[in-house]
Amino acid sequence: MSHDTFEAKKNFVARELSRCIAASHPGVVNLEYHLLDDGDRVQDEIVIIRFDSGYPKRVNVTADSLHAIVSDVLSALD
Repeated sequence: MSHDTFEAKKNFVARELSRCIAASHPGVVNLEYHLLDDGDRVQDEIVIIRFDSGYPKRVNVTADSLHAIVSDVLSALD
C-alpha cells in the first residue's frame, strides 16, 4: 500500500467516518485506522471502534475501499 493510500484511509476513518458514526451510534466515541505488520509487509488493516465504556472493537478492513470500510464498520455495529 502506498503512503498516500494509507494517509487517505487513516484520515477518512479518523475524520469523516468517525464523526458520522459517533453522531449516529450512541456510545461510540471515535474510530481509528491501523496497519498491523510483521515488519516486512502489511498483515492486516483494521478499524478500532472505541466506545464510551472503554471497550474497543476491531474490524478487519484489509484491502477495503473507502466505501467498503463504511460498510464493514456499519455491519460490525449491527
